[in-house]
Amino acid sequence: MIRAKFTCQQNTLNHETQTATVILTPVTSNPPSEENLTFWQATPAGNITLEITNPQATEKFILGREYYVDFTLCPVI
Repeated sequence: MIRAKFTCQQNTLNHETQTATVILTPVTSNPPSEENLTFWQATPAGNITLEITNPQATEKFILGREYYVDFTLCPVI
C-alpha cells in the first residue's frame, strides 16, 4: 500500500447533470507540519479529479480539508 495526503481544492456541483467535480491536490508544506512536509517531499505536485454522482459521497469532500489516499495494488484476475 502507498499512502498519500491530499487537500480538497474544489467541489463543484453541475446542477444540470447533478454530478460534482471534486479536485484534490497533494498537501503542501504550508502551513508547516512535520507530517505534511514528509508527504510534500514525496509528492510535491499532481492532482486527483473525481466526477461523483452520489450526493452522500460528494458532501464528504470539504474545501480545504486534508484526506489520506491509499493506493493498494489489485490482484491480477
